[in-house]
Amino acid sequence: MKKILLAVTLSVVLPFASAARIVTLTSDVADVVVALGSANEVVGRDVSTTNPALKNVPSIGLFHGLSVEPIAAKKPTIVLGSWMAQPSTIYANLKRVGINAVNVEPNNSIEGYANGIRQIGKLIGKSAQAETLAKNWQSQVKQLPKTGKRYLISYDGRYVAGRNTAADKLIQQAGGINAAANIEGLKPMSREAWLAAKPDVILIASRNAKMLGGVKGFAKRAEIAVSPAAKQQKIYFMPANDLFRYGINTPQIITKIHQLAK
Repeated sequence: MKKILLAVTLSVVLPFASAARIVTLTSDVADVVVALGSANEVVGRDVSTTNPALKNVPSIGLFHGLSVEPIAAKKPTIVLGSWMAQPSTIYANLKRVGINAVNVEPNNSIEGYANGIRQIGKLIGKSAQAETLAKNWQSQVKQLPKTGKRYLISYDGRYVAGRNTAADKLIQQAGGINAAANIEGLKPMSREAWLAAKPDVILIASRNAKMLGGVKGFAKRAEIAVSPAAKQQKIYFMPANDLFRYGINTPQIITKIHQLAK
């Protein structure tokens, strides 16, 4: 009789106890899933995700060119992503084929990222841990003392981050001044504008370092060579994920940007 009851109990419990199959569409979300201790449940992630805990997880493509088929092939129980996932219709397209897909962070803001942490926690059954993580993260994103230094954050030495971007907010939080604040969003800046900006610090996405000839190559450009940044050797390459969106390590990035002005 006990064996029969045990068999019945297992048949009821096991389906609900099975691990989730999570696909993360964007690196910001992937890092949160890992931080919440669910790396072992991730069965697919985008190419830009560099979190060591997910290095052996199969790719589903790059976040800005996603399609349904590679994601569906992973047989996910839930798909999580943020505003970064493109096309923006990917969530609706996945839902049409019966896949639960959620945009946990619709906007690129400090508040949006913290809320995204909480949303992820609810969806993967780790609400308490997510609330703690979100509160700790928010408390660490502090306004640092003003330095009066002018920053330019560029993707490729041409496109720069203006106002209403994550990069702009990072500069402000680090106590600096965005030398491209007259631009809205991420846009190309002319050579004349680079000259007029007079940046004290220039930060560029590291994936473009080779194309630009490294720091030395970039600093030789006429419009760059005369800048305070070039003269004081304050040109740096950093991961694009650290500069153009919020992430688990944003508090540390703000501190790093602040220190680069010294």
